[in-house]
Amino acid sequence: MKDFNEKEGLAAVAIITAGLIRASESLSFFMKEKISFEDLDYYDDLQDGCLMLDPKKDPNIHLLITEVVGELKGMCCLIFSEEEADQLRRTALPPEIMQNAALMAEMSDAIMLEADNIISACVITEFANTLKHRMHGGVPALKKLNYEEVNDFVSKEKKKGLYSINFKTRFRTADGNFNPEFLWLFDLNFAESIKNYAAGIAQSHA
Repeated sequence: MKDFNEKEGLAAVAIITAGLIRASESLSFFMKEKISFEDLDYYDDLQDGCLMLDPKKDPNIHLLITEVVGELKGMCCLIFSEEEADQLRRTALPPEIMQNAALMAEMSDAIMLEADNIISACVITEFANTLKHRMHGGVPALKKLNYEEVNDFVSKEKKKGLYSINFKTRFRTADGNFNPEFLWLFDLNFAESIKNYAAGIAQSHA
């Protein structure tokens, strides 16, 4: 695993934050309800093979994975507990679907994938515009895993020598909040582009 220094990490987080603000606007349109991006808790002291966030011990964690493809490559992982996933579904789906087991079975995964597609696309677009590189998100995938399996997946990806940023987000709805965890993994070229961007900011403030 490789990490950014504090200034580089904060520069990347600033780009991600701008993308999440745009994502909240897109989610509001998609869900026909006001969704606000509140804040994020950024962790810059990750350990190999373990997320530095509150353990989600339930056996049905939703791990949504989007590959970043184009001139820069990486991976976006959005992580929901079952409770957080249900909160998102309650916000996005009308009561007649929530109360119909057959419709819920058909729609529950689709709504999670679409929300991930919106969130990851907005952040990737923000990276593309800020870093001036062509990139986009691939088709998202959904895995349902327990906490240990999620950490095993993350550990294997980090061992590929990727740079990482890990944080928890807070989105507010009329009925409450949903707080998915975010893990971003960047290849060397992507990381170097972020480092150069951070260095440019530091130089302009010197």
